[in-house]
Amino acid sequence: MKIIKILSIRKFTLAIFYTKSNCYQYSVIDDYGTVLEHDSICYTSEAAEREGREAINIVFN
Repeated sequence: MKIIKILSIRKFTLAIFYTKSNCYQYSVIDDYGTVLEHDSICYTSEAAEREGREAINIVFN
């Protein structure tokens, strides 16, 4: 796994990473330090970031 990008969005941290399976995934870390991992597979880091932002918006709203 290789971390591509770490973003702070509201009270969440979004981590985008590249996996050994040659795809991108993301995890969301809340303000309590709980890691919420998602099984979605993306073929670009931009797509993983977009999905991660959408997940944060769903949780935040």
